Order: sequence, then structure tokens, then C-alpha cells
Amino acid sequence: WITTEWFRYYVGELNSNDYIDVPAWFEFDGASVPNIFGIFIQKVEPDTIMSACLHDYLYIHRREYGRIKSDQIFLESLIIYNIPHFIKNKEYITWLIYMFKYILMYTGLFIWSWFVWYKIEKRVKALFTNMF
Repeated sequence: WITTEWFRYYVGELNSNDYIDVPAWFEFDGASVPNIFGIFIQKVEPDTIMSACLHDYLYIHRREYGRIKSDQIFLESLIIYNIPHFIKNKEYITWLIYMFKYILMYTGLFIWSWFVWYKIEKRVKALFTNMF
């Protein structure tokens, strides 16, 4: 997957001073879902693709947020991008189902993301070590 235009995500609240700009042409792999959860959550779904892109960008280019904060931003973005629609339309059962799905995604991400985080860190260190 590749973004075709840039987008901005405000962390915490709209128009906050803490925001993330994801550039156009950023390549990402969708939601990295372990096979065991594939029954419930697909790798690419309309309601999760923007959050997956944001999370991949944070892991690769904005490491100053750290792993845990990046994972929290992922959950926050899932909720911000999707939940207001269900509340506005009074689809409370759907809201509960999606909240369960997002919490499940976040839990899986939190448990397994340490592997990816440190794998990327190891590559970056190796790259800089070989350069000098």
C-alpha cells in the first residue's frame, strides 16, 4: 500500500500542537495481523487502513514517540476515525462491536509490536554502524 497524498493526524485533540504529517508516497503494509486473528480482523479494511498507515509511519520515521505511545496513538486514531459515525447515527450495537474489535487489535499490537520495534531499531543501528 502507498499513500497517494499526505495527511495530518492531530494527537490528543484537533488542532493540537502535537501532530504527525504522513507524506504522500509513503509505503506501508496495512495492518500487520497475526494469522490467528485473521478470522476477525483483515489486513486491509476501510476502517483501519489510515490507522495502520499512521502506525507504520510512527514506527519507521517518528521513533521519538516510542513504542508504547505509538501504539496508543494507533488505538486513538482507530476510535477518532470511526466511532463518531456510529454514535451520530445511533448505531450503539455496531459501536460496541467495533470498540471490541479495536481493543482486540490494540491488545494484539501491544503484545507483538515489541518484536517489530526492536527489529527496526537493530537495522537502523546496523546501518549507521556500517556507515562510519
